[in-house]
Amino acid sequence: MSSSRARIGVDVGKSLIQALGSDCATAAEIARLLEGGLVELATDHALSGKNPASVERVARDFAERGWLVFDRSSWRRSEASLPVGLSDFLSGAAAMRASSDGQERAEVVVTLPPAPSEISKVLPRVGPVHASIARTDDEIGRIARSAVNTLTIMSPFVNEQGAEFAMAMFDVCSAPNKLLITRMAGTTRPVVERMIPCMTAARVKVLDYLVDAGDGYETFHAKVVIADGDLAYVGSANLTRYARHSMELGVLVQGRAARAVSALVRSVERISRPVVLR
Repeated sequence: MSSSRARIGVDVGKSLIQALGSDCATAAEIARLLEGGLVELATDHALSGKNPASVERVARDFAERGWLVFDRSSWRRSEASLPVGLSDFLSGAAAMRASSDGQERAEVVVTLPPAPSEISKVLPRVGPVHASIARTDDEIGRIARSAVNTLTIMSPFVNEQGAEFAMAMFDVCSAPNKLLITRMAGTTRPVVERMIPCMTAARVKVLDYLVDAGDGYETFHAKVVIADGDLAYVGSANLTRYARHSMELGVLVQGRAARAVSALVRSVERISRPVVLR
């Protein structure tokens, strides 16, 4: 290992907190093990009851920073040195998050109409807060890349461009379980049917939430993208892409709110029917 060890700078500290979020406690424990001389971390390593998906996300983040490398079935320490005080810093970040656990954390996510639009002209005038609003596609991509076990995309309406976007998200996702939940009705049905061979080849499971209720159908209008029950987008954006001038608005949620969304999505999975090749 290199003997040159730098302390955590402001930029690195901010990027750790932003990237790891609710995984800071897991990251602190892994950092402490590495600081104590741990050389190898198996992919199924149990850390005091920590979520395996959380362990995997931290290992990936540490690998991107050059502190770990993946070797067949395990993560190994690299030659790069850890910043001085890494575990203590992460423990402090985890404690700060725990102290505000009663507060729900959410990030506003938006798709604005193509410029020049009336909303894009007015929005900057209401204050600098508009600069913190994230782009829908960017955040959905982040959710897809962060998924370790399961990525679920839920949209009642799908068109050709939207189906291509969904496939792009599934392609950048390394999770073994990938699901698309839609409703096989109207113009969505032929689009999804044409995409079934491609999705089957990519091991994407397609589910239809359209249940005969006698006097109509039980179905859904929610739009959700969720990874591992930990991070979720909930908003107005369908898997439909048009050259239209409309705004889409949603929120990115973590923690208890994401777990509540996950419970609803799991319930939908249980009552939906698999869509298969005919």
